[in-house]
Amino acid sequence: MPLLGLTPLAVPPHVFALDARALRYAHIARQGRGFRLRAWRELPLPADAFHSGLLGGTLRDPAAFGERLAGFVAQLPGPIKAASLVLPDAWLRVAFSESGELPRGGQARDDVLRWKLRRLVPFRVDELRVAGEEVAPLPAQAGSAEPRRVLLGFALEQLLGQLEDAFAGAKVRIGQVTNASLALAAALEPPAGGGVDALAVVEGEGYSLIFARATARGAEPLVHRYKGLGGGVPEGARTGLVARDLKLTANFLLEHLGGARLGRVVLAAPPEAEAVWLDRLREGLGVAAQPLDGRHLPPVVAEGESAPWRAMAPLLGAARREVL
Repeated sequence: MPLLGLTPLAVPPHVFALDARALRYAHIARQGRGFRLRAWRELPLPADAFHSGLLGGTLRDPAAFGERLAGFVAQLPGPIKAASLVLPDAWLRVAFSESGELPRGGQARDDVLRWKLRRLVPFRVDELRVAGEEVAPLPAQAGSAEPRRVLLGFALEQLLGQLEDAFAGAKVRIGQVTNASLALAAALEPPAGGGVDALAVVEGEGYSLIFARATARGAEPLVHRYKGLGGGVPEGARTGLVARDLKLTANFLLEHLGGARLGRVVLAAPPEAEAVWLDRLREGLGVAAQPLDGRHLPPVVAEGESAPWRAMAPLLGAARREVL
């Protein structure tokens, strides 16, 4: 089950998205310059389906989840042999690391990635599944001892194993796993004019901020930061904390990109949170943000049941990689 989903490859048009509240499925196929939504289904999950934790939590009852998943898949149209899976950012985190040339694969590569991750995160790395994909280096890295840049993805090994077993029991092979913000970034149509774009994704008690640059391969993340806002932080103090965090992140990026400018800022947030987050982004980034809507996405035509575009957009991004 590869993590991140950034390397160009053909992926099936079937996508599942899972969080603590629901399991969603979409069949999204390419059609000319747009896409066709051939099927959309959603299955609510029990409130206690998962344990809680800083990286999400494992399933409370893997057997019951497996039965529920198998029943859900059995009711979907057509055979589904392979699919992608989108997880919340809180469950699948990412971090950047500078690097020299990495081993091509095997245990040697895994050892190097884990060693680098231990220096970056406060989690027990031995309990995680870790993957790394090389991305374009920042200009400031030129001439350094570690001229390469790696995007590291990590998630709880036990949780991923449980999900793999559940989907295998439903006769579905999961070929790629990515998180909601990376998938959503891949779904957005690039704006005219180039530059560096920002995407803020608000989910639950946390948010992700991505700065990305459009390339021939799609949106390439330059900075990705996830920030949890739980822990009893008063609502009145959150706006100031978020604004300072946004300013620090933006300043880091622009200082390391040699004069690059910040272009479009897109916000994906629940409707009830949009107003406060638009204010936070304007204060923190100094640029007016645009709430995510259908104009930011390629054309999608529904054959039957339509889908809420906010829920569907990350699944579209995961399926869109099949045309890269």
